[in-house]
Formats: sequence, structure tokens, C-alpha cells
Amino acid sequence: MRIDNDRTKGLAAPFVILAHVRTGGTFMAHALSNHPQVYCDRGETLHHLSAWRQAGVDVGAILATIWGQAGYHAAGFRAIYRQAFHPKVWPLILSRKPKIIHLVRENVTRQGVSFGYQQLVRQGVLPFHPVHSFEERAPEPAAADPAQIVGFAAKVRREMEAARGRLDGYPGDVLTVTYEEMVGLPRLDSGQAGQGTANRMAVDQAHRIEEFLGVRRTVLPVALACDFPVPMSQWFSNWKEIRAALEKAGFGGLDG
Repeated sequence: MRIDNDRTKGLAAPFVILAHVRTGGTFMAHALSNHPQVYCDRGETLHHLSAWRQAGVDVGAILATIWGQAGYHAAGFRAIYRQAFHPKVWPLILSRKPKIIHLVRENVTRQGVSFGYQQLVRQGVLPFHPVHSFEERAPEPAAADPAQIVGFAAKVRREMEAARGRLDGYPGDVLTVTYEEMVGLPRLDSGQAGQGTANRMAVDQAHRIEEFLGVRRTVLPVALACDFPVPMSQWFSNWKEIRAALEKAGFGGLDG
């Protein structure tokens, strides 16, 4: 009889990075994937254009495969709200109860404007700008409808509030981390709420997440370039009008 004496099998504790759009979920996934004891899918795991979905792998099989990784202490992936809360996905999460790292953004205005910019790029309204890149590239200033930007920001704020309410009843462990904490940006109330770049996760937050996942402490580097390395005032040629509309709608945390 053959004996399987591999003690690394079945060690990985499951987790999910639950990150709304434009909160740094890809940054966190890249960082955690560089931890020697963590398996973390860097890609758009549940997106319909992901390698998994394009290969015709069932959602349940995707989660089972990722969470069943051998040789790691923790295994997981990133999902945005509409993916994680999908009726075919959320029941699977509830049944397995993975640890959830809920990544949010303190500066919801910047998040909403960033989301709006990318949506208008995808609609062909604004010049092409990559969502993620390994090379730094500032967006080309262009005019956008202020009402549309406000609408995108409002959508982000509503969905974040709804997600917080939903997670209040989650039966497993949840750790909330802000984007600003993760990359070492000052708090909004410090008066220095501008943009920033980071080539690794902030040490204190890395240790906090590592403790949550039950893995050892280490440096978590990230090679991604900041996709918006300049103030919001340089994203749009009509920033004054957009800023006035955002402020009128009650969105603070503006820079530029």
C-alpha cells in the first residue's frame, strides 16, 4: 500500500479579499501573493473574462480549487461586491465561512471619481487609460460631465454602505482595512488626503493582516505602478466644474 506522508496538504485556511471597485484590491492581492505562506490569486478570479471562467470552470470548483491549495497556511482570492454577493457565490462563502478582509477606502470621493473615470474610458468618452499597469502613466486630462462623475461617486457610496450592512451578519471573521492604511497614506482628518504611491504594503497593516490570516510576518512588496499618480485636478480639463458639483453633492476629501 502506498502511503502519502505529505503533511502540507489541507493546511490552507480560506480567505477572501472583499474589495469594492477602486479600493486597492489588486494591490492587496499582489502583496499577499508574495507571502511565502499565502496562496492568493492575483487575477480577476470571478470575472467572466478571467482565465478560470474562460476555461469553463464552475464557480464552485474555482473556490474549492483555490481554497484547497496544499503547502500554504492561507489561500484566497479577491472579489468585488457584485461578484462576492452574487446568488451563486455568496451561499458558497457562507457555507465555508472564509476569513474576509474587507478593504474599503476612507476617501470615498477619490474612489468614486476614479471609478467614474474608468467607466467613461470603457464607454469611449475619455482617452484610454489602463486600470492596472507595471509602468506609471498619468491620465490625459479631458472633459467629463460633472453630473456623471457625481452619479458614479454616489453609486460607490451606496454600494459600500450596503456591503457594510450585509457583513454585519456574516458568521465568520471579518477584518476591515482601509486603502489609506494599506499604502501608508495620511488620514483624511490630517489635512493631507492627496494621492500617493507605494511599492509595498505598509508594515503595520501587513502585520495586522498576517496575524489575522495566521501566517508569519514578512515584507509584502508590490510591483504595480500607481495608475493615478497625480492630483484629481490633473485628471480632467474641467476639474473646477466637477469639483463644484461634487462638493454640492456632499463629497469631501477633495484634493487639487
